[in-house]
Amino acid sequence: MSSSLFMFIPFLKKLLTEVDPSEVKRVEDILKANNIPYRIKSSNPRGPFGRHYDSRTYQQIVMPLYIDAQRPTISYIVYVRKGDYDRAVSLI
Repeated sequence: MSSSLFMFIPFLKKLLTEVDPSEVKRVEDILKANNIPYRIKSSNPRGPFGRHYDSRTYQQIVMPLYIDAQRPTISYIVYVRKGDYDRAVSLI
């Protein structure tokens, strides 16, 4: 069984919303180990124009100066099948 799930998101149930990629990776590893299909969607709350502005600003100002500035925020949403939701919640 494939760990990746190609289904339309409206047919899935949201398991987790997280901004920390390491936490998403931890959940992904748990789901893979237990053969639970999942889908991850990333989103930027600022939209396409804000994302473009953030990336240009980060590239031109922050990167050359190596300042402890925050990277642009990206939210990761993990979805699973509705039938696997309770099991996935108990595992994570």
